[in-house]
Amino acid sequence: MKKPTDITVTMSADYRQFIEELKARVTAARISAARAVNNDAILLYWDIGRGIVEKQQSLGWGDAVVEIVAADLRRAFPGMRGFSPDSVWRMRQFYSEYADSEFLEQAVPEFRKLNGFLEQSVPETASTGAALCKIEFLSKLVNELLIRIPWGHHVEILKKVKAPVAGTFYSLLAFYNRENILEFSRLEFSLTRLARA
Repeated sequence: MKKPTDITVTMSADYRQFIEELKARVTAARISAARAVNNDAILLYWDIGRGIVEKQQSLGWGDAVVEIVAADLRRAFPGMRGFSPDSVWRMRQFYSEYADSEFLEQAVPEFRKLNGFLEQSVPETASTGAALCKIEFLSKLVNELLIRIPWGHHVEILKKVKAPVAGTFYSLLAFYNRENILEFSRLEFSLTRLARA
């Protein structure tokens, strides 16, 4: 049997199908890798924000510590992006906004609607275990919902949405639709106005 030439192989339907399958696998792997990086970045940013807030509360550190942390992280990791003072402030805000009691009051009922999400995590009334339940809720919130939303979407939500109910809405919208949050920002004015009413 005669061996096909390179040109003959590349022109065959089998080869084109093979290349399309390889391209699909490469694309899927790239998307999977990007999601994994986003997930780890969200967890890192949450931990940095939480750490700053907790140290400020327990040790009385002032707001200047955010700038100091940013400078120290940039010195420690000179090749990495994402540790500018604005970015570290955003990490602190990310934790503070989602851990805020007002946000949680709005979010818990909505998140309970998500296919069993948080069925038992948050008590209906305050109790001695409420603080532990809040920690469990936040852990579940971050690990099951927030990591699925790209960091850029979180940044847009944090920049533009001031009312907790609106933030909940945009987070859920980004989660369900996986659309660019900028598409939904045109709804912000009316939604924020409703939230303040």
